[in-house]
Amino acid sequence: MKARKAMALMMASAMAVSMMACGSDGGTATKAADETTKAAETSKGSDESTKAAEESTKAADETKGGEEEDIKEVVFPDQVNDGKDCTIRFAWWGGQTRHERTQQVVDMFMEKYPNVTITTEPSDFDGYFQKMATLVGGGDVWDVFQLGNNWAEYKDIILDLTPYIEDGTINTENISDGFLATTYDMGKQMEISLGTNAHVMIYNADMFAEAGLDEPAENWTWEEFEEYAEKLAEITGEYGCGGLAEFEGVSIVGVPQYGNGLNFFKADSSGLMIDKPDYMVPFIEMIQRMTEKGIYPDRGAQNETGGSPEQSFVATGEAAMTWALSNQVIAMAKAAEENGVGTLKIATVPRRSSDGPAGCAVKSGQGLSIYSETKYPDVCAEFINYFINSIEANRILAGERGVPISAAVREDLNTTMSVLEKSIYEYVGMVGAWEDSKDVFLNEPSQQNAIKDEVKNQLDKVNAGEVTAEEAAKNIFDFANAAFTRE
Repeated sequence: MKARKAMALMMASAMAVSMMACGSDGGTATKAADETTKAAETSKGSDESTKAAEESTKAADETKGGEEEDIKEVVFPDQVNDGKDCTIRFAWWGGQTRHERTQQVVDMFMEKYPNVTITTEPSDFDGYFQKMATLVGGGDVWDVFQLGNNWAEYKDIILDLTPYIEDGTINTENISDGFLATTYDMGKQMEISLGTNAHVMIYNADMFAEAGLDEPAENWTWEEFEEYAEKLAEITGEYGCGGLAEFEGVSIVGVPQYGNGLNFFKADSSGLMIDKPDYMVPFIEMIQRMTEKGIYPDRGAQNETGGSPEQSFVATGEAAMTWALSNQVIAMAKAAEENGVGTLKIATVPRRSSDGPAGCAVKSGQGLSIYSETKYPDVCAEFINYFINSIEANRILAGERGVPISAAVREDLNTTMSVLEKSIYEYVGMVGAWEDSKDVFLNEPSQQNAIKDEVKNQLDKVNAGEVTAEEAAKNIFDFANAAFTRE
């Protein structure tokens, strides 16, 4: 691989970095703004997402030492299930760091309540939802399970947590309504968020220094990013960027960067907001250029990493940058330190222009839900309460899933966090404070996974020379529109 990359870099050094195509159709922008207004009036989810972003910003600001919060002590019961023996199943996805920390908390809960046995089923992301689909079909889902922003797809099997909040089983005295609103639907609390996060660019500060590059500015652009990636690859001999959130760059982050309230999906998840594929072309072209130059891995190389944060190219020292979520930073940084490949830091996701919108917003990362048919709903609710409110438990979890929603937990962690962890808290607060973040829709339609697969498929065809970037964008556009009309 090194030889292939070296050859590509020799060729690339004689080439000027191409500038991404810019410009937005005025008529489309006006239409998008009108549609945004209409969506805001008709979609409760959009209002709640905006409210959640505002509350997240306030919470993060307070974590950094702002106005003192009224912290309430959470007292846990002496026993659960009246001391009678019971067994519940708990499943989640993630990397090795998350598995180890989560299992420790499970063990702590069982030590506190010895009559409760919790069998755990950790998994990687893809395997998790494949297994869940099987369990849903068979009517035998885990008692407590982790979901992301896709919880709406599973509403029919989720137990409403509102009664357990109202009776105090799940204590929310230190949790703002905004955090709860991120997973609230039509009067029902579908899950309890385990933390908020945001898209982030992770970079190896030592590689930047080796290449003589300044660390990224808050408003750096995709043009600058591509120039950085080429320079980093040339100097270090590694990938300039080891991973991009390709679907997000093409759609739910890339499209809002055009401004005027434009989004890829409509706020009510009924279809696409964009009316032409042109918005996707610049990002596809950039990936094509970077792959051809050998400064970005092709699909085959990406598939060799294994998929977990600890196995990413930036964590193994084979890349200088990667696009990820803020709740993945700690795992990557820990792996990079163990591998002796340098210090990882975080930067904003590049934007189309330095004075343009970022296209990013704060959202709930993962949360815990309860199966509607569980035999032990009270025990499951007590476990969730412990998971989100126990100071000792959260010192172990350390915000790996995102910025914790409990003010008491945030206050405690702020005294023990590393410099990197504090920077993540501050970063999430900064993203939530961006005015344009309120215009970014956080909904995830059920059609999204199929569209995401098609984006990968089309990018692979572009890199194989089978289609042009323009043709790929049109194919994605047509596929996405059709996905909302299929029965």
